[in-house]
Amino acid sequence: MRISATYNTFNIKNKILQMKQFFILFTLLSATQFTYGQKLDDIKALINKQQYKEAKAGIDQFLANAKNAEDADAWYYKGRTYNALSSDKSVPVTEAYQDKIIAFEAFKKAQALDPKEFLFKLEQYLSYLDLYSGFYDLGAKEFNEKKFDASLASFEKALEVKDYILAKKITFDQVTLHPLDTGLVMNAAIAALQANKEDVSMKYFQQMADYNVSGESNLQVYQLLADYYERKKDTDKLQAILDKGRKLYPNDGYWDEIDLRQIKDKPALLAKYREMIVKDPNNFALNYNYAVEIYNLLYNKNDERPDHEDELKTQLTEALKNSIKLDTSIDATVLMANHLYNVAADYGNAATLIKGTKPEDVKKRNELNKLSASAMEECIGYCNSGIAYYDKLPSLSGRQKSNEIIMLGYLIDIYGIKKDAKKVAEYEAKRKTLM
Repeated sequence: MRISATYNTFNIKNKILQMKQFFILFTLLSATQFTYGQKLDDIKALINKQQYKEAKAGIDQFLANAKNAEDADAWYYKGRTYNALSSDKSVPVTEAYQDKIIAFEAFKKAQALDPKEFLFKLEQYLSYLDLYSGFYDLGAKEFNEKKFDASLASFEKALEVKDYILAKKITFDQVTLHPLDTGLVMNAAIAALQANKEDVSMKYFQQMADYNVSGESNLQVYQLLADYYERKKDTDKLQAILDKGRKLYPNDGYWDEIDLRQIKDKPALLAKYREMIVKDPNNFALNYNYAVEIYNLLYNKNDERPDHEDELKTQLTEALKNSIKLDTSIDATVLMANHLYNVAADYGNAATLIKGTKPEDVKKRNELNKLSASAMEECIGYCNSGIAYYDKLPSLSGRQKSNEIIMLGYLIDIYGIKKDAKKVAEYEAKRKTLM
């Protein structure tokens, strides 16, 4: 991802060029209008000649003299010198960043010492606009160089300059700065994320949410905040973001997903899934996740059987059939194979537990064996579909290979029960190639 330095301005670069042209004219005029010490005139001459390194040494020496420490014009020229130096392509990025900070502080000092702000008014305060755009450009450059900590610092300085401009009620003829600079705040948030400073990132995303930013490009703002507040267990802020998310993006299912994760009672959770699926029946994630919840309830590691087990199995089968229709991969098919194998095993185990020879015992045992055989036949179909899908892939991930091995194991077991030695040998040979 690359970040571009885009501004909510008319044409900052043209304005800065105007400022530079004006500054040359102003320098020539000012010598006849004001009386300065010879040294400051010399420094101004160096600036006019764009000899900024020499001007820097001169202005630092000039202000080092205690009698000049309160000279507003000197601080203004210090700001101009350091800001110009920061734009020199030969200056390292870290030095350019520091030069801009020094320039910003110098400009503020000059304003504080000169209530009339004469020099700033003559140049229409464009020095501040140049600093704002300069920090913005620097942040974008650092981001694209993957220097995320430095990028964040530059974007934050751009925000600080912008806020100072607004606080001082400084305006520009062709440029309007806003309390929320959406692009800049977004860039700061992303840079912070890349710098592994999640708390800082969320602070900026929250600023955007506070202004109710909308549009598809800003959906992630609310989703990231919701995920963050959920992990932080900040229920008040989570609910506030969910409310905003639903209002601005009513058709997005993410808010319901988070709601589902807050429900700890299984029956209530399954009921909520069914309610949501009725509203959005073609949502694969809803159908599949609903199936996963039932599957984990039925076939847990502790082998604890839930109440209404048969009803849940029927619901799981239906949920998986719906999921398979919507699935663009093979996950639902694999889960169906697992489910049916377990169903067949449950029926088969139940049949073996009936030891009696009474007609009713024999009848029940036969019924259970038929149900087990039926589930095995269905399982074969889903296993074959899953294996065929994996066989077409150029390579398998660890999870995919594991799934295929499991399904081959099901087929080996089923054909073993059916006493089909040829099929057993075929699938055993295939399984060996994956192990």
